[in-house]
Amino acid sequence: MNTFFVSNYKTNVMKRVLLIVAFLAIAIGGYAKKNKAPNPVCGSWKYSNASSINDFQRISNQSPYKEASTEYLVFFENNEFRHDFINAKKQVYKCLKGKWKIVDDKIIITYADIDFQLMLSYFFIDKDLVLGQNFNHVIFTKDANGMENINLASK
Repeated sequence: MNTFFVSNYKTNVMKRVLLIVAFLAIAIGGYAKKNKAPNPVCGSWKYSNASSINDFQRISNQSPYKEASTEYLVFFENNEFRHDFINAKKQVYKCLKGKWKIVDDKIIITYADIDFQLMLSYFFIDKDLVLGQNFNHVIFTKDANGMENINLASK
């Protein structure tokens, strides 16, 4: 009779342990599956303004980029980006691509097509994305549908 109680006790303990392990597995699994909010940098950004001296001038002042009437930076969720240069006919005549990542309060933009990398502070003012700081900055405005009217001829 004594072995019956010992055996029953062991069975109850094992059931409790398995129940706790199952509960922890479900709790941890549910936590890991939570979707992260999309990065606010992601999306299509249209060049709107810049300080007279800024880091993007190293690209924009070079031929053929200085012929642009409009520029777009498009940041994708997979940490890739596209920098489109658009002429007066609303055609993309040059497209540069690369990778981007956020490190603390900086954004690192690394171009793949040219040997160029930027590490800039970034912040938002209303709907604008500001890359840089003080008197060395570029301002891009969120443009959800502006690329729809652009002829992607260079692609």
